[in-house]
Amino acid sequence: MTRPRVTILAILLFAATAAATPNDFGGAPAAGAAPRDEVLLGDGTLLTGRILEEFADRIVFETDALGRLEIPRTSIVRLARGVERTGALSDPDYNSLMFCPTPATLARGDSYFRDFELFFLNYGAAVSDVLNLSVGTLFPVSSEVLMISLGGKLRLVDRETQPVGLALTGSYTRLEEVRFGAVGVVVSVGDRRRSLNLAVNQTFDDDGDTELAFILGADVQSSRRGKIFAEYMSSASLLADEDADLEGFLNLGLRLFGESHSFSLSGFRPLTDDSSSFIAFPMLMYSNHW
Repeated sequence: MTRPRVTILAILLFAATAAATPNDFGGAPAAGAAPRDEVLLGDGTLLTGRILEEFADRIVFETDALGRLEIPRTSIVRLARGVERTGALSDPDYNSLMFCPTPATLARGDSYFRDFELFFLNYGAAVSDVLNLSVGTLFPVSSEVLMISLGGKLRLVDRETQPVGLALTGSYTRLEEVRFGAVGVVVSVGDRRRSLNLAVNQTFDDDGDTELAFILGADVQSSRRGKIFAEYMSSASLLADEDADLEGFLNLGLRLFGESHSFSLSGFRPLTDDSSSFIAFPMLMYSNHW
């Protein structure tokens, strides 16, 4: 096994272990330090507890003092998920790492905008609590290079309430006269603070070629406003070819975030047998949620 593979497996194993650990950012367990949800009502009342269920016209909310409540959405001014009692924030980009999606979906009515490498623009919106749709394009550098990409995610099992999360994904892209896409499944353990995710996709193009590909990704919230993440991307056909120089791609990064904004910086490295001094390409991503 090559050194890059040993490194990524060690990082992902650490993240998976952390996902199953109830400690708060690696410290000693603290009573009451679990993420809490907040609901601000129109009369100024702030409720802190846990969202049990969400419907188009109401949510079911539970607090320690009042128990189970059904709150009409018309009475809600602000709904905040995953607020830490310790003051830590919840990553607004919990629906994905950088390349690897998670099975989590945004809440109905929420939207986001992402700018990847200042070149690829992506907008997504939650049609419902379990269905998110997105559209992407390239920054209009030239009228000769046009692209449109459509994507969707359907959450089947919520990882916040079940031991394992599960979602179906799909995408379709047209770049000039070339068309390609993918359908797949995402499985995850963990939550918004730390998780281990596996995305398996069947890709296809307009020539009728298909290929099985996967992304393995993990993240750990290491501070009040920061996360570290690691991703391993590969094609099954490339891994099966012992003569192939390319053994996949490794992406290691840091994400800094606020309540609605996040900035991710990573190093992207193709894994080859080349022993040159090359380290990694820089990758940047900015997102805004509302």
